[in-house]
Amino acid sequence: MVDNKIFTGSPAHPFSPVSEIFSRGNRGFQTYRWILDNGLTVLFLENHVLPVVSIEAFVNAGERYIPDEKAGLAVLTGRLLEEGTTSRSALEIAQAIESVGGNLQTQSRGVSAQVLAKDMTLALDLVADMLIHPIFDQKCFEKERQRLLGMLAGDDDNPSLVAYNLFHEMVYGSHPYHRPQKGYKETVQKLTQADLIAYYLTYFVPNNTILAIVGDVAPTEVIAQVQRYFGAWTPRALPPQSIFEIPQPVGCITQQIYKEKEQTHLYLGHPGITRTNPDYYTLLTMDHILGTGPGFTDRISRKLRDEQGLAYTVYATITLSASSEPGTFLAYIGTSQENMNLAIEGFLEEMRKIRAEQVSPEELELAKNYLTGSYVFHFETSTQLAQYLIHTERFQLGEDFLWKYPQLIQSVTVDDILRVAQQYLHPENYYTAIVGAFPG
Repeated sequence: MVDNKIFTGSPAHPFSPVSEIFSRGNRGFQTYRWILDNGLTVLFLENHVLPVVSIEAFVNAGERYIPDEKAGLAVLTGRLLEEGTTSRSALEIAQAIESVGGNLQTQSRGVSAQVLAKDMTLALDLVADMLIHPIFDQKCFEKERQRLLGMLAGDDDNPSLVAYNLFHEMVYGSHPYHRPQKGYKETVQKLTQADLIAYYLTYFVPNNTILAIVGDVAPTEVIAQVQRYFGAWTPRALPPQSIFEIPQPVGCITQQIYKEKEQTHLYLGHPGITRTNPDYYTLLTMDHILGTGPGFTDRISRKLRDEQGLAYTVYATITLSASSEPGTFLAYIGTSQENMNLAIEGFLEEMRKIRAEQVSPEELELAKNYLTGSYVFHFETSTQLAQYLIHTERFQLGEDFLWKYPQLIQSVTVDDILRVAQQYLHPENYYTAIVGAFPG
């Protein structure tokens, strides 16, 4: 059954039952929110622009909930969700979705599907089957485990990824995010089918899942079909979450890995913020002035790339990785060994500068206009809209977030930028992870 109190728009929950969030011509987009008796949160956005339906099932799982010795387990679980259920083989799943020209994907945190609206029932059936009834066959487990080991071996030949992983090892300390999502060769080799099943049974439960649906269907049909396919999914109590401290660096802490490559890859930074940080929107604006502006218009790109010619790819951001757990402030450049120290000093100089004096009104206006003007392009597809619904639910942004976002950005002042730069950027205390052909 559906919690009717939720369906009628209880003020304790962020989505009212029918809320017009924006319109194109005479076509309104309506959002609904339900919670099934088993705890499954269901979000639906009625979108009649195209005859399609997108489904995103997000499970609040992942490496955050896995001990170090089982690193890689979340990725392996996601890969095995599509390898057969109690009623369908992997081939039958693939044939079913291909027969309607749809798309079906699994990830470490759930399942997604895109189909024509007339095929929504099939898509919901497949998504539910894969989430609720996977069999995790031993032969498939071993096959995917070997594939994951092969991917890890390939990652060792990617110096930029090696540097990125090294940077995370330095920043996060004992926090689970210090590990690569795919784990390590030695941990993946020791994973067992029993490990995977135990992890799945713990976290893949309806009361730990958000199901977002967007498309050209009626809400009454959606909730009826969701109840049909997901209503019997059994909830279970979730284990208490561990609390992890993320250490702050003192001074400059550098680690290097030698690889005989033409380019040196450098990551510089320190712990960042969560997505719910009240300064998120000011920091997002700061990012676009400092290191992520479009067309290399930001300060770091303009100086290190255009003026000094140190690299083609260079950026810095504190908001990109912000999520339920703190992300990082991260500056990246791929450059030659002889330019590495110049690049480091360039990053630090721009960090100090934005902390020392106000940005210009012109820089601020350019960043705000880009952020508000480009926002609409985040909602061009049904899949983007479904992901938006999950994002707003996870971080409790509210049903009016689409309206609030431009106001939040436009309200940022030069004083705000100076304040957050001084509070969140630390050019005296940071990590550097370097991978390249420097002297060993």
